[in-house]
Amino acid sequence: MNRPKRIATVLLVAVLAIELAAACMEGSTAPLGSRVTATAVVGRTAQPNGLVGSTTSIVDGLVRLVMKVLRIVGGVGGSHSNGRWRVEVPAGAIDGTAAIGLGVPNSSSPYCQLDILPAEKNHFSTPVSLTVDCSSVPQDQLKNYVIFRFDPVTNAWSPVRGSSVDLTRKTVSAPLVHFSTYAVGPSGGKAGW
Repeated sequence: MNRPKRIATVLLVAVLAIELAAACMEGSTAPLGSRVTATAVVGRTAQPNGLVGSTTSIVDGLVRLVMKVLRIVGGVGGSHSNGRWRVEVPAGAIDGTAAIGLGVPNSSSPYCQLDILPAEKNHFSTPVSLTVDCSSVPQDQLKNYVIFRFDPVTNAWSPVRGSSVDLTRKTVSAPLVHFSTYAVGPSGGKAGW
């Protein structure tokens, strides 16, 4: 990992750690804080290749995140929203307690960053569901949408297996086996809006 990425990761982890510590003292499953803004200086990295109509890098778009954090008790589960993105953690998906961060650059962002602390909890016994509101996308375009995951190792986007569209609710959902950076767009990778 190059130095700018490492700095960004350390800053994000520090913000989540502070929120986790505060939540442990409260002993509640309520949201840890209404909003936490994580900012870092990061160089350009992977290009989304027109995934959602932008040539800016995913990291540049996520440099200044509005991060909402929620403490989850694994046996209870819970849900968490930020902007148009929502993550639902079923009871038993996480062993023990964890802090889940859902970050977006703005409320209408086609990207989101999901993090979990402690990091060793970033695998789930049963899939966690990620859903994005696509009410502004015309129905004829929405039917071809999927959720993509960014893989920093390969520097590429790939569709999340099991992505599905609900044309009635105008949402796109996907089952997740771990947290990462996600985006929504047409299965061919071109912007629909």
